[in-house]
Amino acid sequence: MQEQAGITPETERSAAPTGQLPPTPPPDGPSTILALIERVALHTYADVEKLECVVAMYDRLKAKEAELAYNAAKGRILKKLAGIKIVKNRSVLSDVEKGNLQSGTYEAFKYAPLEEIDKHLRPLLAEEAMDLSYSGELQAGGGILIRGRLKHLPSGHYEDSFMPAPLDTSGGKSDVQAVGSTNSFLRRYVACNIFNIVVVGDDDDGTGGTIDEAQTKTILELIKKAKAGPKFLKYMKAQSIAEAGSLKAAVATIAARDYRKAISTLEQQIAKTEAGHADLS
Repeated sequence: MQEQAGITPETERSAAPTGQLPPTPPPDGPSTILALIERVALHTYADVEKLECVVAMYDRLKAKEAELAYNAAKGRILKKLAGIKIVKNRSVLSDVEKGNLQSGTYEAFKYAPLEEIDKHLRPLLAEEAMDLSYSGELQAGGGILIRGRLKHLPSGHYEDSFMPAPLDTSGGKSDVQAVGSTNSFLRRYVACNIFNIVVVGDDDDGTGGTIDEAQTKTILELIKKAKAGPKFLKYMKAQSIAEAGSLKAAVATIAARDYRKAISTLEQQIAKTEAGHADLS
């Protein structure tokens, strides 16, 4: 505002030979500055340098106005989302039999699929004329980077959120299936990040974290009964005893998402051990 106030008198002085410009109200928004730009541009003695300053100020005010509109719309969506419960309703089953160790299946984890999140979010976006779009690119290391862009359509203001991940090749997926699975996984997390969505039952969803002290103690007791050794740790993708420094420390590196898998495997191994067919030593 101070910059604009310093423009008008100088412009008027340069126009003095043919009369001064009509009085202009103090600029308090983009529309006022736009009107001033039109008046100054049409005047015979318009100062180009000062006109450029006014145009720059107009652009800044328009950008700020767009940001405020975006924040207001997003704020209304966040308020409505606070009253919506999104639940993990899809299970991922995994074969216990890997490396011919055991047989059967167990529930690895549950998650809320992208369509579950989208069915709650999409109507709210439509109400506020906002759009959430995604784009992705393969990374040099073989993973994927997904960009989520939340845009307020009337104002044009947007914000981006990025999330990378390695390809999900679990379950014997083909390369195409691995890309599709990872893409869907990252879109879910990008949407949740942008709107701070906490899915009910969110328990690390197979994306990181290790078992806690109580779980470590339980597995150690089962390892003793099962007479399991290094092969079990390798099967669970945990550190070796040599790497961790002790059996307890090695067991503590088992992923939290694999806790139920470890319990199921050891319990079945105990049954085999009692029958004299140990194979995890």
